Amino acid sequence: MLIAVTGGTGYVGAHSVRALLSAGHRVRLLVGPDAEGATVLRHLREFDGVDVMSGDVRNAATIEALLDGCDAVLHAAGVVGTDNRRNALMWEINAHATEAVLTRAVERELDPVVSVSSYSALFPSPTGVIGPDTPTAEGRSAYAQTKGYADRVARRLQAQGAPVVVTYPSSVVGEAFHTAPGVTERGWAPIVRFGVAPRLRGGMQMIDVRDVAAVHAAVMTPGRGPRRYVCGGEMVPFNDMISALQRGSGRPIRRIPLSPGVFRGLSRVGDALGAIVPMGDGLSYEAALLLTAATPTDDTATLADLGMTWRSPVEAIIASFPRAPQHW
Repeated sequence: MLIAVTGGTGYVGAHSVRALLSAGHRVRLLVGPDAEGATVLRHLREFDGVDVMSGDVRNAATIEALLDGCDAVLHAAGVVGTDNRRNALMWEINAHATEAVLTRAVERELDPVVSVSSYSALFPSPTGVIGPDTPTAEGRSAYAQTKGYADRVARRLQAQGAPVVVTYPSSVVGEAFHTAPGVTERGWAPIVRFGVAPRLRGGMQMIDVRDVAAVHAAVMTPGRGPRRYVCGGEMVPFNDMISALQRGSGRPIRRIPLSPGVFRGLSRVGDALGAIVPMGDGLSYEAALLLTAATPTDDTATLADLGMTWRSPVEAIIASFPRAPQHW
């Protein structure tokens, strides 16, 4: 199939494009002005079947040109983060551009129309578990709110019988494919840099980026109708994550006991300061909630339907670091 792809120069998107090409598909890759000349493009062009076009996903004419003649679409473009410093851009791309891409793809009868959503769109769950039937959440951050808006658009189209497929990755980890690190790695960067971390009772759902890419390749089968796939991976206790950071970085990390309430309170301060200076994704209130709420996912339907098993996200965390000698 010829698959139109947005967001293919991003962390998850680049892995997904590589998976699609490895599965024998052809890809028409939309590249925004900020990504022209990106290193990842040179590496993706080493595969057969890549057609790169320049344009802004917020532009209606660009969307029409991207979808023209394609069989399916993978819409992975998005502004990812757990802070509110880029509210307007998140609404433009995560919400309204997604609505335009999905709507036009359905009108053009592409099949499937795959939208990359987020665990954040379903957090928190009223049942304490996030699954494919969990209702869209209101969202506490601009990111969660915009992903929630897009999820409601996708579900409306699904209710009409459109072949819209939604994936919900949790915190994605692992080695980047010639792109900038993912948001989760950016969140833990200050911990590694300063060698200090809170000791918390919480945890996070984490998934290897290669598994998310494999899901996106596996769902590219027409004629199966609307579907939703939770890609939660495994629940990794916070202390296990810190241990993985130690192993990967080769540096000791001192742990300071901190209650979840105090941690969330400090994150509120981080949000306030983040409106003035960049504070990092790991210091936001949204990130603190995701860590301390520890909401598990039910990936049973995803794994069964696609015949998959998840890799260890702890090993993926370690693999995201350059090999380094151990010093503790």
